[in-house]
Amino acid sequence: MTRSEVQIGTRVRSLVPFAGVPQGTQGVVDELYHDGRGCMVAWDLPDEPLPPGYTHHDGKPAWASRILRDGFSKSELKWLEIVR
Repeated sequence: MTRSEVQIGTRVRSLVPFAGVPQGTQGVVDELYHDGRGCMVAWDLPDEPLPPGYTHHDGKPAWASRILRDGFSKSELKWLEIVR
């Protein structure tokens, strides 16, 4: 995935495992930060699925939303691919 492809609401898949996120897990880019140089991905986990139609972060903390999110800098986008 490249920086130009990063948009809120884009569905992505992890190419490597992360803590609590198995390889191949899908998620949604739900926030951009640092003028688009980084993004947050909300993971759609089997035991903690995203709400239907989820596309952007609502500002709730993780303990309230129960959504696992990870941040990615532009150099880390290589670990994600767009789900087409």
